[in-house]
Amino acid sequence: MDLISTSSKSGQLTVETSSSLIHADSSPTHADSSQCYSPSNKESWKSLVFQSIKEIEDFYGNYAYNTGFSIRCMLKSKINSQNKKSDKVHYMRYVCNKQGFKKGSLLNPNNRSTSDSPVVIEFVKVKEKPDERVGCKAGIFLKLDEVLNVYRIYRWDVDHCHPLHKPEHLWYLRSFREVNEVQGQLALINSKAGMSMRTSYEVMGQGVGGTENLPFRFSDLKNYLMTIRQKEMVVGEATVIQKFLIIHLRH
Repeated sequence: MDLISTSSKSGQLTVETSSSLIHADSSPTHADSSQCYSPSNKESWKSLVFQSIKEIEDFYGNYAYNTGFSIRCMLKSKINSQNKKSDKVHYMRYVCNKQGFKKGSLLNPNNRSTSDSPVVIEFVKVKEKPDERVGCKAGIFLKLDEVLNVYRIYRWDVDHCHPLHKPEHLWYLRSFREVNEVQGQLALINSKAGMSMRTSYEVMGQGVGGTENLPFRFSDLKNYLMTIRQKEMVVGEATVIQKFLIIHLRH
């Protein structure tokens, strides 16, 4: 997969704004979104406020998608400024999906040997997988303004330590791949009719000009169907056990 470096694109991509975003003074903005909401323009994003968590996720998700990286939520804390638990989220942190390190990863400096003596290690041949987490520091930090009851950005780390995806490869980003209800039900009907998952995936792709235009990959469809089947299996087993107990208690 062809990738682009972070240095060439990080400050030039457009972030589309939502009508639900307002400034602290509630005055509308007519500035160009690529200038007004560029992460390099601290004065601008520091003045942004959000009225809900969904608005935050849409805003940062849109920025991440246009920039070329996947995101995940790392923190949602209900501890307020008085260090007391609240019924509302007060602090949030959304990070690049490559933040941190996989357990035991040698990419983590803490897991590297500091000794000069040779170490004998027994290796077990397993299927190799590339490390998805490489210690990226990019992310956005928000907190609740308890006076105005809105969320504000108080820190935005922009730089990535890994290449970013090209625009034509954005559909590979995990956090933006989704099998919607209509597509999932169609795949489930096809499966019950005897059609293989691969064939069902290709048929759905033909309807949109190719599988590359689907908002998910074959593995996502496979996981979706497996989850549905597991739920149906659990319900079926529970029903059998319940009927057995009812009959047993009656006798």
